[in-house]
Amino acid sequence: MNRVQQQLMPFLGRVWVCLAGLTVLATGPAWAANPHQVLYHYDQRPLAVGKFSMVAVFQERLFAAAARCRGGAASLYGAPDGAIGNNTQKAINNYLSCSPRAGGQVNDPADSGAITVGLWQSLMPDTMPYPDAIERANQLTFALEGTDYDRVEFNFCQSRNPSTGKKFIEGDRYCYSNDKASYLTWGPRGATAGHGAEIQQIIVLAEKAHPGLLQTVFGPEADTMRRVVLGDEDSVETILCAAWGNARRRSDLKQRFARYGALPEVQEAYSRVYEAANADGGKVQRFFRIYKALKPVIHRDPTEIDVAFFIDRATHGGAPPGDLAPLIEKMQYFVSRTRIVPSPGQMRRQLAAWLPSSHKYNDRLARDAIFLIDDPEVNLSDAHRRIWQKRSGLRASAFGLSDDRFVPAYPAMPVTGYEAIKRFATARPTEKNACPAVVRKPRSP
Repeated sequence: MNRVQQQLMPFLGRVWVCLAGLTVLATGPAWAANPHQVLYHYDQRPLAVGKFSMVAVFQERLFAAAARCRGGAASLYGAPDGAIGNNTQKAINNYLSCSPRAGGQVNDPADSGAITVGLWQSLMPDTMPYPDAIERANQLTFALEGTDYDRVEFNFCQSRNPSTGKKFIEGDRYCYSNDKASYLTWGPRGATAGHGAEIQQIIVLAEKAHPGLLQTVFGPEADTMRRVVLGDEDSVETILCAAWGNARRRSDLKQRFARYGALPEVQEAYSRVYEAANADGGKVQRFFRIYKALKPVIHRDPTEIDVAFFIDRATHGGAPPGDLAPLIEKMQYFVSRTRIVPSPGQMRRQLAAWLPSSHKYNDRLARDAIFLIDDPEVNLSDAHRRIWQKRSGLRASAFGLSDDRFVPAYPAMPVTGYEAIKRFATARPTEKNACPAVVRKPRSP
């Protein structure tokens, strides 16, 4: 066992003790839901919720059932890739045309191609309950981020020189980067190996729960990843820069990460990191604390669309600060200044105004519109609508989310404890020599 492994094992033990005390929360509904309730509704904008999602399993069963019904092949509907679009809608219509329930329902959205609770339950076993509001809210953000668990990108010199239109890797003499401290980006929430060190934390949790997994998948590069986990930031940048600069290693690592991310065990670790109280889970809980303070005036918990708004803000920027008191005071004035309590959408729009994001302003504006467009009390400007249409055109209601149903609490996982690990210089001299100085000091595009 080398020094890296020796340093890592005691920390892994502490993480495992922490995880062993977790209470597993049920993902299914706590009550019998309305079978006509919409879970997903395709409306000219595909809902890409991930090929590793339960939706992909649902599609596989739906396509097979529709094929049996029509006497064709399941392949006629395409691959069960977790993207809800024309093919899924066609399969629903074909399945219902000879299903025992066909013609027996009145005003069922499934007849228009929607995935409803009843449709889900007719195809899926009880052990695979339909996705609840929190899961579908996370899937909405997944659809906007556009990356899956098997996708990883190196973030060295990834931007083009504004003058030549070329990247450094394409022969340009200068290195440009719009994200200088990420180094590596992976998966649906944009986990990085940079300042956030989410990738390192995911590896730690996955390895402790499944010892040897890293070695099995990464093989000769397993020690590289262990040194990334234990390295200080300068070492992480150097190690990954050296790998990126070697075309063979760069391609090999991307393929190994794709296999790693496709594993359910790794996806579980990925979720735990982002649901931690010191990560996005804690950011979402801050929103809930704001609404708890406002409940005596608004007389409700956050709605399903509220929660989706919270999650997307936690992911993309614009979450509440640690000190909530000033924001709570301003929101209390906003909701009580007249006798008419603002609608859920009006409250979200005001929160967005008081929580501006410095990261990609127009993109944040377009994403916020997704959570406003379904509220008739909110009037979006033509410019805002155009930005929304260009960015996604998605609606929270397309994911079955409603302002008429409420979510009383949001469970966050315990902190991963990664910040307690003592990191040190793990880069090798050969790696330092392999990382060009121009790459270490990129320019802004």
